[in-house]
Amino acid sequence: MVVHIYNPSHDEALAINKAQYCPSSAARQTGEMFWDVAKWWMSPDDFILHLPADGSLRGVAVPDWTMVQRIEPWGWDRHIVGVLRRLGAPDRLLPTDVQLDTIRQLSSRQTAVRVLEALRLRLPLSETIPASAVLQAESRWCTLESEVTEAVETFGGEAMLKQPWSCSGRGVWRTTAADLSGEHSSSILRVRKTLREQGAVEVEPLYECVADFAMEFCAEADGSVRYEGLSVFATHAGGGYAGNVIAPQPELQRRLEEKAGGVLPLQALAEVLCSVLGEVLAGQYAGPLGVDMMHTPEGIHPCIEVNLRNTMGRVAIFQQQFSPTGNRN
Repeated sequence: MVVHIYNPSHDEALAINKAQYCPSSAARQTGEMFWDVAKWWMSPDDFILHLPADGSLRGVAVPDWTMVQRIEPWGWDRHIVGVLRRLGAPDRLLPTDVQLDTIRQLSSRQTAVRVLEALRLRLPLSETIPASAVLQAESRWCTLESEVTEAVETFGGEAMLKQPWSCSGRGVWRTTAADLSGEHSSSILRVRKTLREQGAVEVEPLYECVADFAMEFCAEADGSVRYEGLSVFATHAGGGYAGNVIAPQPELQRRLEEKAGGVLPLQALAEVLCSVLGEVLAGQYAGPLGVDMMHTPEGIHPCIEVNLRNTMGRVAIFQQQFSPTGNRN
């Protein structure tokens, strides 16, 4: 038996990094709405653990832990481990503190920076991906305020700043060199708070987005990475996630190519990413992950961020199997 848990507070829990805290109301409400999302891929004998929105564990139905072979949460963090321990889950089913530290570090946006660096070296050598199809995109990982300012200036005086741990457009903001020069500007104060609380800021050039999409993968226990499929999603004006398109894979690629105005080497790019992700993760993580991308007028940005957890894009892939006509979720 596998126990499935939808814990959408995962990304904020990584930032807080404590066993006990109160998840945001948005995360708790989302968890209540989609608590049974694993129904799209679970086996008949599996168990879905329903965590109530009020945070109380009284009366929560739990499985016979002696019959459980593994636990698959949306993502592993100290908070969900603390919840499971209070519900009686044995240590044999839970990651160690060392494993949690590793997952947290790999889940930061520094992984996206490392993947981009590897792609900048790998893509020019590819014989199946035209140079004009994929951006030589870059980003900077900054641990000092001066490094943030220098990176923004290097990227033309305007850039996107990102906290190491955040999700769905949160923890991301647009700034300019002028914004950062003001001693008490909201942008520089936010930079300082992020450096103080999370230790770093990712700085990325501004790109014009034509279409948002992602590639879904699964990292295996042997260190290899397998491509699972394409997902196409929409975002709000502020960058927040607004929902996935549920459609067969060929239809999703057709939609992207229609927006891009030409054929896209998506399968070849997925193969390169399998190799790069395998090298970056180095067998330290096993489970689902997604790489968010965008199509720009200059080509594909191959790695906006890496989500080292389950994703709604992966849910959409499974859900399409039960909704062959396709619809927007």
